[in-house]
Amino acid sequence: MTLIYLWVYTLLLVILWWFFIIAKIQAYKFKNFSKRIEKVTKFLLFVLVILSLLWYATIILSSFKSSDIKYDETDFNFNEVNY
Repeated sequence: MTLIYLWVYTLLLVILWWFFIIAKIQAYKFKNFSKRIEKVTKFLLFVLVILSLLWYATIILSSFKSSDIKYDETDFNFNEVNY
């Protein structure tokens, strides 16, 4: 299941980064029209890198945590007591 999550997340990241690259090209094309456009694209680059790495780490670490938990079936046998 982790491979499916990683595949879907990678696909979404490719699409998101593709839009960012197009926005970066447009920012350089129109940088004479705005003073803040380069600062905004640098901030977006920083946010995208951080979010990309954090979500990859989250997916990978969540797969390790869920696979480490082993349940013993004898723990789930309860005796019902009627008062």
